[in-house]
Amino acid sequence: MVRVAARKGYEATTVAEVAAAADISRQRFHELFADKEACFLAAYDAAVDILLVYVTNTFESADGSWPDRIVASLRAGIGFLAAEADIARMAVVEVSAVGEDARIRYRQALMRFAPLLDQGRAASPQGHDLPPGTASFAIGAVTSMIFDEIRAGRATELPRILPKLAYSVLMPYLGPEAAEAEMARIEV
Repeated sequence: MVRVAARKGYEATTVAEVAAAADISRQRFHELFADKEACFLAAYDAAVDILLVYVTNTFESADGSWPDRIVASLRAGIGFLAAEADIARMAVVEVSAVGEDARIRYRQALMRFAPLLDQGRAASPQGHDLPPGTASFAIGAVTSMIFDEIRAGRATELPRILPKLAYSVLMPYLGPEAAEAEMARIEV
């Protein structure tokens, strides 16, 4: 599903193509999945779980301050998506074509990253004054930039936007000047 949906788009993908790519019969496909959407959602859930574990483990094992750990986890996340461009396209772009259940899962998946960002309240001089949705705002900015790059066919080039992604996450917590200083330290 990942490979076919990334190549053709979800809407144009057929069960027959997915079954052929998996080297299984259509009958076996339907024993495993109710339909194309169920197969897509299973692939999507698996990809998101892997990405979340990868990013979270990087964040938790990184040395340094909260900004350093955020940059390390962003680097890991976009590195994964760049290395797995088909997964990136399926999980970031094609998911929007699947339907409401997929869009809900997408929003829920994004919010699974919020606890990492919310730790920035302790690193922020104005942490106690930040609105409750600060992590959501930062996640929205990051995912919008990533979506644009992947949709334009530049998934493998995601690492080049790491400084902009870091700025988008750090700025609400640290303020524009400190976030810009952190951004300037990033080697791409």
